[in-house]
Amino acid sequence: MGSGTVSLGPGQSMLDEGALRRAVDGLTGGEEKRRALTVVVQDRQLTVVFAPTGSQALGFDPGALPYSRVPALVREARTTLGVRAPQTWQLTAERLTGALTLRIGVTGADGAAVLEADGDGTVVRRIPAH
Repeated sequence: MGSGTVSLGPGQSMLDEGALRRAVDGLTGGEEKRRALTVVVQDRQLTVVFAPTGSQALGFDPGALPYSRVPALVREARTTLGVRAPQTWQLTAERLTGALTLRIGVTGADGAAVLEADGDGTVVRRIPAH
């Protein structure tokens, strides 16, 4: 098992058009089909934990994430789940026990909230701020 991290400089965001896809391609070589156990995205950082070579772990192809949906999912999580003035967000993609799941967690002064989506980027569950 290995992992890789990409950090962006000031004034850049993983939500900028094409930034997340370029960061993932940079870690996977673009063509290589390395299986990921988890992908974690924050505003300026991406971390991918790869499945060990030859492993039977489910994993998923990080190149198959619904990249075009990520900014809208983060925006929805930040604006519709009752967290006023959200301070941080984090997207975690994993396929540990079945289908690929995307979880966008948002935190702020009002607490934390979670938006869950499937591998196509369709929202399947909302957990409002608490």
